[in-house]
Amino acid sequence: MLATPKGLSEEKAARMMGALRKGQTLRLFSVTAPRLHAYFAAHPDYAREAMPLIEANAKAARLRKGAHIRNKTHCINGHSFVEHGRVAIHKGWKTRQCRACEVLRYHRGGITKPEVLKKATALIVAGSSLSSFTKPGDRARYLVRFNTLGRYRRENPEFDRLVVSAIKDSNRRAQRRCEKITIAAVREQNNDYYRIRSMLPAAFPGRDDVVSSIFEDLLSGKLQREDVRARIQSYMTAHNRLFPTKYAKFGNALLVSLDEVIFEDGTATRGDTVSRGLWD
Repeated sequence: MLATPKGLSEEKAARMMGALRKGQTLRLFSVTAPRLHAYFAAHPDYAREAMPLIEANAKAARLRKGAHIRNKTHCINGHSFVEHGRVAIHKGWKTRQCRACEVLRYHRGGITKPEVLKKATALIVAGSSLSSFTKPGDRARYLVRFNTLGRYRRENPEFDRLVVSAIKDSNRRAQRRCEKITIAAVREQNNDYYRIRSMLPAAFPGRDDVVSSIFEDLLSGKLQREDVRARIQSYMTAHNRLFPTKYAKFGNALLVSLDEVIFEDGTATRGDTVSRGLWD
């Protein structure tokens, strides 16, 4: 009979087999791989039974990893994962996060660093808007998140009064800029109106209607500003088709309706004389 490898007695081997049959792993016995393989080589019957159990138990143990986290139904603050939970990838690992907690953290805000506060205060005093340095997308001017600055304002009333005063001045300047832009746009629109109207003949009866049609096409994108002069005649033609004058296109004859009755005591219309003779 071969000698038992050092460090792995028959008693310990028996206890290991009992643990393997109960679904436990070899982690509790601190057995090194060389000594285990040596014992297997000396006891083939033991190895044939133990090796499948070791593999199956190790696989089951891997599946049990993180089970205490997967089985959680609520976050640490008591929010239901069914209602507020979501799965996200964090540093290459799948994690469960609580959206309700994220909202709470956002409203609470973070801590403003002294050097960041100094720069933000200088920008506010200089007349910059809060959005100019609190938008994460603007890397050139971004300093601090809006909710983080909001927390500092709540905790420091004196700083908040400074911000409110600066915001009033900034809003007033922004309102004046908007008013100037609006006035300039209205002035430009009026100039366009009279500019287009001057392109039409002074005696043309539908000048205002044509200008309105041109403005509609300019706003919808059907017409470009640089093409107005070249297409002014087509707009006049279209207007004449919709609202014909009392004179024919050629000559000075009056336009008459084909449905007009020719004789007062008859039913023949002018259209009948076009397709048939007068006495047909």
